[in-house]
Amino acid sequence: MPPLERRLPHAMVIAESAGEIDDPKAAARRLRQRLHRSGGGPSAEPAASPPRSCATRHRVAVAGRGLVLSTRNPLVVWLAKNEFTLSFLVIAAVHLCRWAGYEWPSAWLSIQHQARPADAPGGARYVRGIHDITFVVYWIFQIVAARAVMLQHVLPVIPRYFGITSDRKQRRFGEMGWFVTYILASLTVGIRVWQASPYYMNTRNLYANYPEDHVLMPYGLKWYYLVQTAFWISNLYTIFVEERRKDHLEMLAHHVVTIALVTTSYHFHFTRFGHVFMLVMDFPDVFLSPAKMVRYLGGEIVPNILFGAFTVSWVMTKHYLCLKLMFSIWTQGIYEVPPEKRFPTCPDSYASYPIVGAMWAVLCILQAILVYWFVLILRVLQRVLVNGEDAQDSRSDDEGDDDNDGANDNATTPVKTKTPNVTRRD
Repeated sequence: MPPLERRLPHAMVIAESAGEIDDPKAAARRLRQRLHRSGGGPSAEPAASPPRSCATRHRVAVAGRGLVLSTRNPLVVWLAKNEFTLSFLVIAAVHLCRWAGYEWPSAWLSIQHQARPADAPGGARYVRGIHDITFVVYWIFQIVAARAVMLQHVLPVIPRYFGITSDRKQRRFGEMGWFVTYILASLTVGIRVWQASPYYMNTRNLYANYPEDHVLMPYGLKWYYLVQTAFWISNLYTIFVEERRKDHLEMLAHHVVTIALVTTSYHFHFTRFGHVFMLVMDFPDVFLSPAKMVRYLGGEIVPNILFGAFTVSWVMTKHYLCLKLMFSIWTQGIYEVPPEKRFPTCPDSYASYPIVGAMWAVLCILQAILVYWFVLILRVLQRVLVNGEDAQDSRSDDEGDDDNDGANDNATTPVKTKTPNVTRRD
């Protein structure tokens, strides 16, 4: 009779996906014991092919730890293994060439296309240009490198100090820690730029003197916009090298829509609107990510409080303020931009009903994704207020498995498989 791994290949795949195979012989012995305890036995007939959900799971070691990727693409697998090395080499090469006297690294390291000198009234002003692409590319490598250092060397120290030995919890703690670190830094810079702007707490000035005052950007606004663009583009990469979440497709759609809004608003000189919109969208994450981090450390009361603050801020920012900004396009923007300064009459102007309508449609798509997530948030609140359970964000993390991390450190959302029918043969 052929060995067990040949007779039941589907069972071996299921065992492998659960992280049970250290030694094939030991795994076969455990499977044989389970089958006999359940009253069944292996069949000599070849079994059907394993479920696709198990076969498509792919495991790759990153920094010495198993990590389930969301794709089998060999390029993504290679990048996941070498993300810090590749980013470090690119950054080092740019600085080395600058040290050697080459001029091209300046377009990677600093803001280009200055249109007005710093000693002019109002300070230096910049316009968009082709070298903005190289600046964004450089910052993508910097963000990926910083994320790799934080996740692999800095942030895991905190859960280890609190006695958390699960690789899965340490990795998720690091992902949330990196995200909130960046959000806090970007919010700090973005709010300072906003406070120094003429449209601070004034939505009408978001559209005033368009396009003349909008083509010329201050240094802080352009730097903030390009770095934010780099961050959201880098998220298209990180979403495939992080553990796959329940709302993977929704999160991917959110990133694509956000990148489309950031890039188009930058190209069409709607940077004032885009600046405020990004600030509003980022604020609730200040509460959600720390709530998850404290929960991974074993906290109960603090995560519930932070999740409550997150829910309130979500409603106020992602729905109320976002919708207010969206409707201000039609209630204020249309009056602040006279017909002679609209597209195509005025140079550098993109204020027209088709262009603005297309951007407004993309904003509606983003709002639909946010509404879907808000429904999931309300379900969490129902469990907390009605059933007395702890706050667990059901939007992305499969947090229900955190208590069983020991056997599933590298597992994604549990895979439901049907046990094949087997008949005992004496």
